[in-house]
Amino acid sequence: MKHLILNNGVEMPQIGLGTFLIPNEKIEEIIGKAYELGYRAFDTAWRYHNEKEIANAFKVNGIDRRDVFITAKVNADALYKYGYHNGKRRFLNIFRSRSIKEAIEESFDNLRTDYIDLFLVHYPWPMFGEMYAELSKLYHVGRIRAIGVSNMLPPHIQFLAKVSDARPAINEIEISPLNTQKKLIQWCQEHNIHVTAMSTFSHFRSNEPRFEIINHPKLIQIGQKYHKSSVQVVLRWMVQQDIAVIPKTWNFEHLAENIQILDFELSDEDMKSIDGLDGGKFLNYNPFLSFKYLPNIQNNWFGE
Repeated sequence: MKHLILNNGVEMPQIGLGTFLIPNEKIEEIIGKAYELGYRAFDTAWRYHNEKEIANAFKVNGIDRRDVFITAKVNADALYKYGYHNGKRRFLNIFRSRSIKEAIEESFDNLRTDYIDLFLVHYPWPMFGEMYAELSKLYHVGRIRAIGVSNMLPPHIQFLAKVSDARPAINEIEISPLNTQKKLIQWCQEHNIHVTAMSTFSHFRSNEPRFEIINHPKLIQIGQKYHKSSVQVVLRWMVQQDIAVIPKTWNFEHLAENIQILDFELSDEDMKSIDGLDGGKFLNYNPFLSFKYLPNIQNNWFGE
């Protein structure tokens, strides 16, 4: 397994298993099989409502906690009795049921662990700075090995310097051949922040495959050259950009396929060909819609 070295020296497996919307009754079996195939990184979140099932899967499969890398995320929905709302239902936010610290601690309890390898702020909500500050406290006392963010742009990340001296280690964002995010990836890497790709093969909050990617003629053609599937081509395209990947599946064949991407290398020509498919189309959380949550701050993002 190839590892990425985060900005604080922590090693993170570059290939992991995403767990969003995997049926809970499948998690025990799929995590056991994933571990057998060589997966050591598992990505979850409070919002996925599967943390307890993942902890149980580790126990049932005899997996040593010290041998896996767990990514968790704190979500605004965890703070409110009826979840976090914008617009007409915003009044429901008066029913705040717990503090940010309590929401974070729930993930520790659910995962039955005294430390978490990587803990992210799931989205730049109005309180994203407060969330990051709470994660920073646990990072500094060693209960979290690395902290980071998800779905954030340079202005959000720049603002975090006002609440913490810990630079994010990871920015987890949507990346696909149809939304290459080249500028944001370059900005993060230039600022010593690694990037994890999410929502590459699934549509928004669903398990519906993105057939416009999987069945794309160009990707199939490139795959035939290397005797690989279009999915393996896309994963390899991201790995060669030093991006971490966490494809989700509970299909054993696909699970094995997704980790078998380190035995070939795409040519520069093929890398550029895939880059050329970019259409800037978001299917999941669009961070450009979150500027209304950004405190007044001057920024020159992407160096433009």
